[in-house]
Amino acid sequence: MPSSEERRKGLRATLPAQMLFNVLDKPTDYIRGQDSTVKRLAAMDAEPLPQLTSASQILLSRIDRKLSLILSILAETSTRKNYMNQAMVQDISEFGLSFGHNTEYPIGTYLEIGLILPYTDGRLMDIMGRVVRQLDPNENLTDDPNVYGFEFTDVLSSDQNEIVQWIFTKQREEIRRRRERG
Repeated sequence: MPSSEERRKGLRATLPAQMLFNVLDKPTDYIRGQDSTVKRLAAMDAEPLPQLTSASQILLSRIDRKLSLILSILAETSTRKNYMNQAMVQDISEFGLSFGHNTEYPIGTYLEIGLILPYTDGRLMDIMGRVVRQLDPNENLTDDPNVYGFEFTDVLSSDQNEIVQWIFTKQREEIRRRRERG
């Protein structure tokens, strides 16, 4: 009997959905939206303040600077990231996905992706990963000439859990359809 880890890796579901992505030069170029906020706030705390005479002046100065930053961040999140590419997702697991695209990407290419699971709340999952293999052309379910295996390297656990729940839901629906057919 396979271990629970082997069974979890085998949990996959077909996912005909759009994926938005950007190619990264290196993995350190990836910044999750919230992480960049925390880094910028921490940097702001480390900056020296102009000579202020009282603790209340210092506090008000920091609040003013942070409020300006927070307002600019809120404006950024309405546009989020500007994804330059689209691809068609073929299937997905908790640990990665496969996608088709007309451009060739070497193994090891890092991508930041924006993924929205169908029939969910429409929340964009911000995930980083890398191309780990190019699939055989016979495995291609899209019209794209290239199909890649993509491994998640930076994904929130809440997003992974949502993916697993979505896969379970898809599998239950498929089992129900098979039973209804005969």
